[in-house]
Amino acid sequence: MADRKGQPAGQHSPAHDPETSTPAETASRYRQAAAHYRDLAECGDYEGCEYVRDEMAMCRCQLAAAGRLDLIGVGGV
Repeated sequence: MADRKGQPAGQHSPAHDPETSTPAETASRYRQAAAHYRDLAECGDYEGCEYVRDEMAMCRCQLAAAGRLDLIGVGGV
């Protein structure tokens, strides 16, 4: 099964490949996901929030591994 971008299910698009994303790109994805999360929560779409929260967690882990949590306003964690 493929997703709406034609990628095999469970596969990241090249633009979201954690192996090649820069910390700045990852931080941007985190901020976009956080804004989307706020919108979903405001509308009461809590199931949608779960998926977005996973994206945020993945971005946070990638930034932590790169030592760049400062890009999303988290220091020393």
